[in-house]
Amino acid sequence: MIVGITGSIGSGKSLVASELARLGAYVLDLDVIARELVEPGMPALAEIRVEFGPEYILEGGSLNRRALGRLVFSEPEALRRLNKIMFPKLVEATKERLDEVSGQYDLVVVDAAILYQAGLDKLVDKVIAVTAEKEIRIARIVKRDKLSYEEASVRVSGQGELDEIAGRSADLVIDNSGAPQALRSKLMDGLRLLGIDVSSQTADSIFPDDE
Repeated sequence: MIVGITGSIGSGKSLVASELARLGAYVLDLDVIARELVEPGMPALAEIRVEFGPEYILEGGSLNRRALGRLVFSEPEALRRLNKIMFPKLVEATKERLDEVSGQYDLVVVDAAILYQAGLDKLVDKVIAVTAEKEIRIARIVKRDKLSYEEASVRVSGQGELDEIAGRSADLVIDNSGAPQALRSKLMDGLRLLGIDVSSQTADSIFPDDE
């Protein structure tokens, strides 16, 4: 079975993906794939340079992620232009990775915030959406990425439609506004509802006893 996991920035979707990996799933992290696609010498990076200008390329030739992130999270049109470059390449790369591991794992996970927007939901059998309250997500991003409150707030607001789309279309929605152990309990219950049996592999969870 192929399961897509999606959710807005700061929702905790990658924590869910990590727990599924511990339970034996093979996880495709779209953030990792996206970073690989914009490494120096890759076509996507050259297209970004043409589309947005050399000021978004660092002196060593790598992408200035922070500068581009500030731009696309504050300007919807800039995000649309970036997505036009990246989405087709992400879909193709995901298809290639899924083909490579086909038949090798009982459970394969596609961890992608842009699962629906890029059309990656068409490649999976089930979708789990992870949500959380806005202020909680902002606080997590400030702590994790060492951003200011204002920067984190812009990034969260820039993904405002993700929760709505996921909540409308996902097979399972998990609210991760509480403690990590509550998330684990909801995940285990949800997996059973989806017909995914992980009962024999639930010891030594990655979730801490408290936040």
